[in-house]
Formats: sequence, C-alpha cells, structure tokens
Amino acid sequence: MNQITLSASFLFLGALAFAFCPRTDEHPSVASRVLATYAPAPESRSPERRAGAARAFLDSLGGELRARCALALDSPERSKWTNLPPSANEAGARLGDLDEGQLERACELLATVLSPQGYAKLRDIMLADDRLLPGGAPRPGFGAESFWLVLFGSPSADGEWALQLDGHHIALNLSFSGERMTMSPSFIGAQPSAYERGGAQIVPLRGEVDGAFALIDSLTEEQREAAVLGAQRGQIAAGAGRDGFVPEPEGLACHTLDGKQRALLTGLLRQFVGDLPEPSAAEHMRALEAQIDAMVFAWNGPTQNPSDVSYRVQGPSVLVEYACQDLGGDPLDHLHSMYRDPGNEYGVRFGEKR
Repeated sequence: MNQITLSASFLFLGALAFAFCPRTDEHPSVASRVLATYAPAPESRSPERRAGAARAFLDSLGGELRARCALALDSPERSKWTNLPPSANEAGARLGDLDEGQLERACELLATVLSPQGYAKLRDIMLADDRLLPGGAPRPGFGAESFWLVLFGSPSADGEWALQLDGHHIALNLSFSGERMTMSPSFIGAQPSAYERGGAQIVPLRGEVDGAFALIDSLTEEQREAAVLGAQRGQIAAGAGRDGFVPEPEGLACHTLDGKQRALLTGLLRQFVGDLPEPSAAEHMRALEAQIDAMVFAWNGPTQNPSDVSYRVQGPSVLVEYACQDLGGDPLDHLHSMYRDPGNEYGVRFGEKR
C-alpha cells in the first residue's frame, strides 16, 4: 500500500486535538458496527478454508473494487505498508466503502487467517481508533472505516499468496504457501491502550505489556544490569520503511535464563506469534524455543509496571520490538510493537525446499 507522508507537526496537532475525544457508540459507522457485533466462526483455519475465505471476499466485491483489492504477488505495494493514518488513494478495499455483507466476508477472512487471539486483537485495535475521532465525526485516515484490505496473488490451498491489512496502528502482512505462513513484517499498535466497549474493559496489547514486565521482574540483579540499556525509553528500530534492517544485538544473553525465565520469554513471544492460527503458531514457537540460547533481551526505561518503556527480543529468526509513544500526551496510552522474521520477510523462504 502507498507510503504516506504526513509531517510530524500534523500528527502532533491531530493527536493533541483528538486523542481525548472519544467516539460514542450511539451512532457507529457500518464498519464499526459490524466489527463490534459480527462474530465470525470459521469451520477451520486450514489452507483450503483460508483460500476459500479469501475467494469469497473477492467474489463479494464489484469489478472496480475487486481490481483494486486483487493485486499480483510481486506487486510493489506489498512493501509500501505504514502504520500512519492512510491516505485516500491506497490500494485495496477500504472498510468504509464496503456494505454489510462485504464487511462480514472481510471479518470471516481475517478470522480464518488469524487465531482467535489475533482476530480479537486486530478487531479491538480498529475499534480503538474510533476513539480518536472528534466526537465520533469522520476524520480522514482514522477510525474503523479507514483500514484497507488487499490480497496478492491467487488464493489457493497449495500456492503462494498474501494478505495485507493496513491502517493506523495496523500493518499486518500475512504470506501463505500451503500449510506454511508467516506474518513478517507486521506492525501492531494501539491508541488508546485501553477502553470500554459493551461494559467490558478492552486492552488489546495487555499480553505484550504484562508479559514483558513479568520477564524483566524475574531477572537477577546481574541479569537486569545486562538487559537494561538506559533509563529512558528508546524507539522501534526496524519499523516501516526498514525492510531488511537488522539492528546490532544488545542486551542480556538469553542463554543465562533459568527455566522459569525461559517460560516467561516463551510466553512473551507467544503474544506475537500466537496471532497466527494453529498449527502455524506451534511450528513457529517450536523453532523459537530451540533458539532461546541465541537470543538477546534488551530493555530501556523503568522496570516497574506500568512505566514508559521499550524492549526488544532478537534472535536468528525473530525480531520483536515494543515502545511507548509521546503523541497524545500519555505514553502509556499510545503503544507500538513490531514483529519480524529477518530471514523470511514476505515469505521469501517459502521458495526454498524443506
């Protein structure tokens, strides 16, 4: 999807003006209403069902909209993702331009290619973005209406294809090849970090936050000295526009972790990898568990929960980053995270023989 160029001053003023203007749920957009109320229940998440859900979504679209949504596998749009609010000329299908039936097909597709954890997280983030609308009024680039769904290649049970969901605080890149799939690179953020919907407290990135604090809290004094790089939060190093970039490993060598600490690290990584459906998530987790001795864990900021922090887990086939953000006034209310598998971005490894 097209990279957008919004100035830092525009983003700052927009966040300052609207970050605390909650959208009411009395008059939601069609996209918001369907996301909040429709409960997709995929029969399975097999390669056949994934491809079938993708074809059903495409078949629900009209000619022009389908042409914008169905692109070639090698389209340069795959690498033009961004976590900034999208512009009006993005490739793909904008959720706000879909009718109720098309939105339901989109929900079915996302629920089929993601785990229940992953679908709920992305749904809750899109609905959180409604809270950034001024009194619930439309605002270009913001709100549940302003997310774009695009497919690359021909969805099939055994061939290669891909899906991208792009918008403010979501840049999901899923690549498929038969049973294999990856979500590298994917950006997941949230603002606000918590809100109420239907009488329930919604915290989309609770696991990514609490899991990290549990890990840093478990470290010995010597381990913590190695892990904590600075007293102030840093920034995500491998975000949008930095495909292929691998930061220099730094922090605590994870081969020093004991059994309990390894379990906490594994649990933290599962908050990211667990957005994939089974058995893909289990396959990725087995590979990561075998690589713990080659990983490093780095932290910046205070170690008390809650605090304004950043952290990174880096290993041979994983790069996870998290950082609080300043825009909006409260860094604990504006969160960014990034997941990459440096050797398999956009599924490039799928062409290799097993």
